[in-house]
Amino acid sequence: MPFCKIDDIKLYYEDWGVKGQVPLIFLHGVMGSSEIWKPQVDHFKNQRRVTILDLRGHGQSDKPLGKYSIAQFSDDLHSFMKNLDIEKAVIVGHSLGGMTALRFTLDHQDMVDKLILIDTTAKASSSFRTKLLLSLSKILMDVSHRSFLKIYLSRYSDLEDFDLEEAIAKLLKTPKYVTKSCFSTIAGFDVTSELANIRVPTLIIHGRESSTPLVLAEYMNEHIPQAELVIIEGAGHASPKENPDEIWKAIEKFI
Repeated sequence: MPFCKIDDIKLYYEDWGVKGQVPLIFLHGVMGSSEIWKPQVDHFKNQRRVTILDLRGHGQSDKPLGKYSIAQFSDDLHSFMKNLDIEKAVIVGHSLGGMTALRFTLDHQDMVDKLILIDTTAKASSSFRTKLLLSLSKILMDVSHRSFLKIYLSRYSDLEDFDLEEAIAKLLKTPKYVTKSCFSTIAGFDVTSELANIRVPTLIIHGRESSTPLVLAEYMNEHIPQAELVIIEGAGHASPKENPDEIWKAIEKFI
């Protein structure tokens, strides 16, 4: 299995497709893994280079103790691209991966050909339910990690489309200390004042029924100079997995 060593940790990745073109790099969300992107890999690998990786603390990557932050995930992506001799890429991020993509683009704009943001935001939602979940996440997980995950999954409008116990089992693969730290960094994330500095073409994809309010996607669309917004009707927050055809169609048209 391929791993990329960054400082003292190893990140799992898969590198597919046609070399010599600007690659697509896909970043997954909190408590997820690169597995969510397999439908997109299958579609694009015969057309161009496609790279997926597990963020630190997730999937098959190392899961060190300590603080996890969006800034660290961005730094990891920078080192990862340097190690794989990728000078520039189309960066695709879902949820937490989208926040990481935003931070990376703001810090390393010369390494981003295009930016694609899926069901993500430039700032944690101000809705009461989301703020309560983020603020109480540490307490709730200490009381019952499993119960917290049930509450977290209840935010998904597409919950009925998958098995609850199976979904919880997958989320439990991410250690509790990683999840707690990730929710802490999500709660404090805010790059709204920097959006006007993004100079690369940006595609914002958002599920109409996503637990991340559509107004947040609309805000990014209004404040990123070269942005366009695609709304997927009937899609929830897990659109890369639940609506893969719509995702790759939107990406393909954009790139």
